[in-house]
Amino acid sequence: MVPNMRVNMQVTMQSKFPFKTLALSLSFALSTASFALAPLSGASAAPAAKTAKTAEKAEKAEKGADTAKATDKAADKTAEKPDAKKEPTRPEPVIENIVNVQAETLVDHPNEYLNKNVRFTGMFSGYNSLALDYKPALRSAKDYLSFSILRDHSKVPLSELKMAMKNPKDEKDPSTKLLLKLKEKDEIEVIGKVFATPLDEPWVDVLKLKLIKEAPDDKKADAGSTTTK
Repeated sequence: MVPNMRVNMQVTMQSKFPFKTLALSLSFALSTASFALAPLSGASAAPAAKTAKTAEKAEKAEKGADTAKATDKAADKTAEKPDAKKEPTRPEPVIENIVNVQAETLVDHPNEYLNKNVRFTGMFSGYNSLALDYKPALRSAKDYLSFSILRDHSKVPLSELKMAMKNPKDEKDPSTKLLLKLKEKDEIEVIGKVFATPLDEPWVDVLKLKLIKEAPDDKKADAGSTTTK
């Protein structure tokens, strides 16, 4: 009985032992495989993260380039727009066949210069209405202004010489500033056309007016004379 029992027990142990060994072997193999795969999964994740960052940087760079292009286009459009404040300069009228004459000579021989362009100089006297609203040589006070110059070496106006000048269109007209600042004894140059000679006097349309020399300031002149005394 005893030998048979030992044989049975050995058979039984031998039949059970291979299953335990196989289970342990499988468990060890699985744990080794999972440990070996772990670094591989991490390594594959790293390039993926780098690729995502690279794509994000490329997208930002592309957006920046688009923004720069839009800014450049806006700047170009702004540069192309003309300045609204600037106005084109008005060309001066071309006056041809101008005859140089002394103002008093013109007064003495008005008919010789009728319908001719003349140029003369004189000392500004002041504004008046001598050349305005006279029917034979009508120049309306609504549209024109009138002024006189002084006789040579005198404080008396040369009233026989009638000068009419069109009112400036607006404050931006260059002649406006000149007309506003003119004062007695300023030396001026007049270019105009003798359009009529009623009363045997020259009536001149002033086409161009130029300041040659300003008169000395009265206050400065008085101060200078006081110092000299």
